[in-house]
Amino acid sequence: MRLIKFSFVLLAMLFLATTSIHAQTTAAVTEAPTTKAAVTAKTIKVKVKGVGCSRDLQAISTNVAKVDGVSICETVKKGATTTFSVTYNPSLADEKAIYSAVEDTPGCSNQTARPYKVKM
Repeated sequence: MRLIKFSFVLLAMLFLATTSIHAQTTAAVTEAPTTKAAVTAKTIKVKVKGVGCSRDLQAISTNVAKVDGVSICETVKKGATTTFSVTYNPSLADEKAIYSAVEDTPGCSNQTARPYKVKM
């Protein structure tokens, strides 16, 4: 009889301990999403004049991707006016910083020249 009572008390303590741990874990999981603000990414199309070769495309994409908050910079259309699709976090970067990054990219044939111009 003592063994049964001891087992019952032990089982009850184990049940309460696991319920308490589960409640704390559930509360932490429930509160986490409400404390973080949802950040939505913004995608813009940037038209650039002066792009002549594939190395230019790569240089511009790399330079724009270095801007804090930019997650993706990819070429959409090649031609006399090349179009890039840039996805960024508006709370960290803005269009002006992206345009500056494009125009500050050095040319592939002349590293001192800044041949790229953003077309508004």
